[in-house]
Amino acid sequence: ETGLGVIFTPRMWFLFKSMGHDPTKIHLLQGSLEEWMEAGGALETGLTVIPKAKDLDLSKKFKYVVQDAHNVCDMQEVLKSISSDGIALGKNSLIIDSRGSSFARGHIPGAVHIPYSSFVIPGNMLQFKKKSDLLDVFTQAGVDVLDKRQIICSCGSGVSACHIFLALKECDRIVEDRNTVIYDGSWAEWGSDENTPKILRS
Repeated sequence: ETGLGVIFTPRMWFLFKSMGHDPTKIHLLQGSLEEWMEAGGALETGLTVIPKAKDLDLSKKFKYVVQDAHNVCDMQEVLKSISSDGIALGKNSLIIDSRGSSFARGHIPGAVHIPYSSFVIPGNMLQFKKKSDLLDVFTQAGVDVLDKRQIICSCGSGVSACHIFLALKECDRIVEDRNTVIYDGSWAEWGSDENTPKILRS
């Protein structure tokens, strides 16, 4: 990660994890590439050669088998979590929305607002807070990280929702099952569909 924030690194971590890659080989750098270099971290400087599909030897035993994304849900699954009157959540789900100020202009009924910036160190968007501070963030929002209900992580477009997912994992929530999911369409899909229930600022 380079630049001034970790907005995309949790998303990349989540994509590799949800597609079945070995989780022991997926890591997040707490800081920027520049900081890594300043600390004397090793770098590869040569050209990376990417093999073409036609050159692959398919007779060899492969190490990775692709799978459908595991912890992702769609609009229909989220709709099932909304109460029949369309104004609140049912008893089996919890939705957390990580958007910033746009949350106030419109959100999914019953969603809890925890901006993704709450999970990173103030003044240093490149580093996640330590576990105890992450727990405080959830507690202050009224969220029990070990809640038995399904937690649906949402945002504007499915990117910063991965901050929620990662923070929940860091706080010891078991995220390997379907009890914690990313709503990939998020508000970009939900907000643009005229048939979905919404809480809108009047």
